[in-house]
Amino acid sequence: CEYRINYTVLGDGVNLASRLEAANKPFGTVVLVAESTRSSLAANFAFRCVGKITVPGKSEVVAVHEPLFRSMLQPFATISMSSISCPLLNEGTPTLPGDPEVLNAWRMVPKATLEELTRLYEKGMEHYVAGDLSDAEKSFVRAAEVAPEDGPTKLLLQLSREGKKPGVRWDGVLRFEHK
Repeated sequence: CEYRINYTVLGDGVNLASRLEAANKPFGTVVLVAESTRSSLAANFAFRCVGKITVPGKSEVVAVHEPLFRSMLQPFATISMSSISCPLLNEGTPTLPGDPEVLNAWRMVPKATLEELTRLYEKGMEHYVAGDLSDAEKSFVRAAEVAPEDGPTKLLLQLSREGKKPGVRWDGVLRFEHK
């Protein structure tokens, strides 16, 4: 005799998780998490803020983060820079202890490259959040030179450029209109 169990999961958290999964494509990421998830995983992961979004069916703005390191899956994982911060929330992400080798969540990135990318990305994000799109663009252009395949850098560079166009009402929020 076979036994089958069928489950259905409902709720705002599941809806948001589904929308964040869909948001990976425009951000060029593999995993995105909301602030509540970032907070609960901060001891084991480092994150960078990739922006603010709204999802279909909700008017609430959500700060979105990309996990950068996976200390639970590797014997080492460290961020050797001061911190990766989210200016949208005005708080830093703690540095994880470990080996001087740096492991990006899904690909190896040389330590110097990651440090330079992080510095430029953070500077670009600070300008972006402040609405200084010209300086944000400059920082993201330089970050893209350091790491041309970095999805969040490419998207924020594009949004910085689009936000400067005449007649565009820019507020720094990326709105996803469709499920």
